[in-house]
Amino acid sequence: MFKIALDRVLTLTEARARLSEIVKQTRSDQFWVLTQHGRPRVAIVDVEYLDQLMRRTWFDDLAARSQASLDEHLCRRGLDPEAATDEEVARILEE
Repeated sequence: MFKIALDRVLTLTEARARLSEIVKQTRSDQFWVLTQHGRPRVAIVDVEYLDQLMRRTWFDDLAARSQASLDEHLCRRGLDPEAATDEEVARILEE
């Protein structure tokens, strides 16, 4: 979970009154959390930072799926992905 400075957690009512200030102060990883009925409800985040987060999530997912496919391929070829050496993996991939 994200660590959020307490001065960046506002009620929805407070946020309405300070919207212009909030927009001006929202940059990179400095975002705001708006609460409703005492619970975190919405985050206001810089669009460029959001894009970075989404790209990182996409890349991490792609990397995990690629690793899972490689592990499955190695298993089908009789290698334990956890125990295989780099040389063994390279040999399998070159075949």
